[in-house]
Amino acid sequence: MKVLACVLSLLSTFSVYAFTIGAYNIRNFDYDERARIKTDKPTLANILASLKFDVLSVEEINNTKEFENFLAATFPFLGVELSRCGGAHGQQLGFIYNKNTVELLAFQEDMRVTRPGTQGSCDGSSRPLAIGLFRIRATGQKFHGMTAHLKAGSTPDAINTRNKQYAVLRNIILELRTKTGVPDAFLAGDLNTTEFLSRGSDFRILTDLVKSVGMVNLTQNATCSAYWWGGSNDGIESPSLLDHVIVTPGLVRTRVTGQVHGHCQRVNCKPATPAQLGISYQGVSDHCPVTMTIQ
Repeated sequence: MKVLACVLSLLSTFSVYAFTIGAYNIRNFDYDERARIKTDKPTLANILASLKFDVLSVEEINNTKEFENFLAATFPFLGVELSRCGGAHGQQLGFIYNKNTVELLAFQEDMRVTRPGTQGSCDGSSRPLAIGLFRIRATGQKFHGMTAHLKAGSTPDAINTRNKQYAVLRNIILELRTKTGVPDAFLAGDLNTTEFLSRGSDFRILTDLVKSVGMVNLTQNATCSAYWWGGSNDGIESPSLLDHVIVTPGLVRTRVTGQVHGHCQRVNCKPATPAQLGISYQGVSDHCPVTMTIQ
């Protein structure tokens, strides 16, 4: 089992209470037109059931109505809120959450991150930022959740676009604190940090963002969250770290236990064949769920 654990000595008024936040890019639910693969829903249901999350950021939900129906039929205790806009490829994003432990108080989508420097477009360029205001039922603590799916690719232009998107995210995070008076928040999702593991530009840019807003990247030391073809047709898929969970210190008291799931856990984030990665890779997503239990 791949377990990522760290102990954070952070001062907080948050009471000792286990709370799990995660991120999962569910590849073009419920049909990936590029690969011509329909989402394996029984496998997806098993994956979601194993996560035991309170709030999960989700991305690439192309068929939002079918996703809502799937959750209602399989997990009636889960709530779902998805964006109306999905960028150039109709990839909506948002949250699913345990209604028994969390209440969603408000939801909005911010278009500024789609095309930095412009008014943004609902169906053009990148996806919007999904923002939810949540309340933990057991403690009454409020916090903002933000789901992001940034520009994909490892080209200089893609990295430059993500750099601009980080600047927008910084402004949004600071605005939320100032305008709402709610100091705590998390940012999670597919940040497409293609150079994170190699400690390249994505690593430096994201690290600078996290530091500038006084947050903590709980996935800093994760070893992977997705697989790709690796740039060569050798039949071996390569691990990558694209998905992150970033929180304010006020959401953490003493400890964080993190875990990657699915095929990332199965092969211990090592290079592997599609057959070794299995059905979660072939039938659900190239990404793996990442969860962080904070106390």
